[in-house]
Amino acid sequence: MRVLGLLAALTFAASPAWAQQSEAVPELTKELKASTPSPWEVRVRWRDGQLLASITPWPYQEAFKLWYDQTRLAETLRDLCPKQDAPVWSLLKSGEDILLEPTVGGKSGVEARISCRKLLQPS
Repeated sequence: MRVLGLLAALTFAASPAWAQQSEAVPELTKELKASTPSPWEVRVRWRDGQLLASITPWPYQEAFKLWYDQTRLAETLRDLCPKQDAPVWSLLKSGEDILLEPTVGGKSGVEARISCRKLLQPS
């Protein structure tokens, strides 16, 4: 009985943090979909304690042009990062970040990932 009470207390204590994390995914999804062209796909999820958004440009021709123009790709992703006053940042802890990565033809561009938190830090 005590174990059950302890588990319930732990679950209750962790609920606000879990609720914030679960709210961050739809909030970032909404913000990114408002900033990307309508045919592009956006998939947001938590991975390794970071909010990871995979961005898939459509149509394929546009996606591959972007994929092979690394400068334009990096600029496009940087422009999609939420601004400092965006509501999604209030749902993240100080050590958490928003990562944006391109996905083309089923392949993720891990090496092209952008850390939005690093972009917002003063130089």
